[in-house]
Amino acid sequence: MKTLSTCFIGVLAFTGIITNAAAAGVITSVSGAGGGLGSFGVLNHAIVSKQLNLIKTFDHIDPIDLTFTVIHGQGAGGSYSVTETITNHTGLPWGDFHFVISEPAEGSQGMVFTNFQSASLAGFTLDSPPSSGPRELNFTGNLASGASATATFSLNLPDPGAGKTLTFTLTQKPSLETSVSPVPEPETYGMLMAGLGIICLVVKRRSSKQSV
Repeated sequence: MKTLSTCFIGVLAFTGIITNAAAAGVITSVSGAGGGLGSFGVLNHAIVSKQLNLIKTFDHIDPIDLTFTVIHGQGAGGSYSVTETITNHTGLPWGDFHFVISEPAEGSQGMVFTNFQSASLAGFTLDSPPSSGPRELNFTGNLASGASATATFSLNLPDPGAGKTLTFTLTQKPSLETSVSPVPEPETYGMLMAGLGIICLVVKRRSSKQSV
């Protein structure tokens, strides 16, 4: 069952706040959804310095989608610096972790990881290009169940223009260590037992026919 957690970030009226400031894309809200989502929150959002600090927990191996809403505003140019605290509550150790940007539905281009080679995830190593690139970060490493890791990366936000907004999605997905297999769901056990029951019934009937 998918869960949804949305955190709206308060936004001031940008026009006239900073004199002689260049137009810039400004994040107004971030929402989290997906089968893996346990909890999500925004710890800090500094508009002028473009700092964003997020925290989230995976309670299942399924992906989490973070959806960002961006408006036209006045502020410092350049990229948003994002810091994320990621906690593994899936009950299984992870062997790698992936970040993928989906371009805005509105058609605006240029939503990328800025200087993606500098992105980091504690306890992991960033895979070399072309595995990793401007819109995708792939990390290889280890995160035990119950442990947390900090990710840092920068996002380029195109300015949607006055009176307009754009949205983009950052999908995040862990993968299990190659030596670990997911625990079967209860339904899987039920199907297995039913199959074994049918096999036993067929064998029993054949044995009865042969003894006649």
